[in-house]
Amino acid sequence: MKITWLAGLLAIAATLSLAVTGVEKLFSQEEPAGQEKSVGQEKLPLHEKRMSPDDLKLSGELPGVPANSVRFVSYLELAKLPQVTFTVTDDPNFKKKAEITGVHLDELLAALGIPGKNTLIAAICDDEYEAHYPVEYRAAHDPILVLRLNGKQLAVSKRTGDGGIYGPYLISHPSFTSRYRTLAHPEEAQIPNGVIELRFVKEDLALGAIHPPGEFADGSPQMQGYLIARENCFRCHNAGPYGGRKASVSWSSLAKMADSKPVYFSAYIKDPPSQSAYAEMPSFPDYDDATLAALTAYFRAFAPEKGSK
Repeated sequence: MKITWLAGLLAIAATLSLAVTGVEKLFSQEEPAGQEKSVGQEKLPLHEKRMSPDDLKLSGELPGVPANSVRFVSYLELAKLPQVTFTVTDDPNFKKKAEITGVHLDELLAALGIPGKNTLIAAICDDEYEAHYPVEYRAAHDPILVLRLNGKQLAVSKRTGDGGIYGPYLISHPSFTSRYRTLAHPEEAQIPNGVIELRFVKEDLALGAIHPPGEFADGSPQMQGYLIARENCFRCHNAGPYGGRKASVSWSSLAKMADSKPVYFSAYIKDPPSQSAYAEMPSFPDYDDATLAALTAYFRAFAPEKGSK
């Protein structure tokens, strides 16, 4: 009986040893050779390297990712998120009504574990144009990262007008109605195409970089100019690390121009080709004298004081 009892204990011990060894092997297995390691949130796996031309680049404030790092998310993973479909008739990207299917930007934030509060989303295009989505804009207009156009993947959807394709991504709305007008400038829809990257930044820091320095009352030319520049100029001109770089002309350069050549500055905004044969900036013929004066006053607020070093 004693021998049988001892043999039973030895058998149980051997079984436990094998189980522990199996668990250790399970947790110590290395990634298979050639397989990209995924990092990021549980809902939306992110990758350290681009795996496909359709991958969307992500940067900025990404939870669990080292500062100044970038990650990539695949089209197939984006397509697993809750999607909406709308027929839009007022998006100038399309020459006629179009059916768009995609993911609300706030849904994407949730899938990435990024808080919506104080987060500004910058959509960066292949020509370094940027569109910006602050908290208030997202709440009012429900912007959508478009994945399919008229049932087809956006990356292969040809434009109906000016050639090329819309993809790999664009951003649109179910519909858009301007909420306000600042002088001659109505609130504009942020509807970029050719989007290759989304950057998530602190809203107070991004907008703080272009807020006029000093104390200016609401309704002052400087604050009116700020509201216009925030929606318009910020898309192609950068203030330090924030804003678009399509124009290759920084906020400080605009400030110097507005301060030293205010007449030329205003004329250039209204009709760039009349001032330079190399101008690529669109014209703003509807901007009246008050609107141009507000933009000039706003940018002059950034110019260094005379006599300062």
